[in-house]
Amino acid sequence: MDTPLGEALIVTSRAGVCRTVFAPPQEAWEGSPNQVLPADFARALDEVTGLFGEPPIRDDVALKPVRDQVEQWFSGQRQEFDVAVDLTGVRGFRRDLYRVIQEIPYGETASYGEVAALAGSPLAARAAGTACRDVPVSLFLPVHRVTRANGSTGESPNSPCHRRNLLQHEAAVLGRGASPWN
Repeated sequence: MDTPLGEALIVTSRAGVCRTVFAPPQEAWEGSPNQVLPADFARALDEVTGLFGEPPIRDDVALKPVRDQVEQWFSGQRQEFDVAVDLTGVRGFRRDLYRVIQEIPYGETASYGEVAALAGSPLAARAAGTACRDVPVSLFLPVHRVTRANGSTGESPNSPCHRRNLLQHEAAVLGRGASPWN
């Protein structure tokens, strides 16, 4: 589906959303070493096939509620998703961390160190950062709400600024500025 972040691949299992990949418009990535290509969509589909033992099938009817909620979120009509997240294959600290991140309120942030401590590993701020970078279900697991201790998102100048834009959008919905999309 098309989103303000670019084309999105959203994969669901019987238990919930299990993968998301966003591919920004090509012009947003000129010169970026972090370019998301169609191969990343294929890699996500291969991962899901490996996890569940069968390739996903396209089912627009089953995905309609998920698509509707994503559209509502980006338009500012929704602040929370009413969609289950399937963390099949995620274990240990990362699973605990993602559960903590799901509880960060809309429009608020927590530092890598704070979420690591709440997940039971107070010295694992770097591991929390890596887990946020490698999240299998972005947006539905709001890792954009996790920041460095100084409040910055930690995005490089070559990134498309997804995290900053998502935080700016949430602030706008709450009446604290302008959204990058609306």
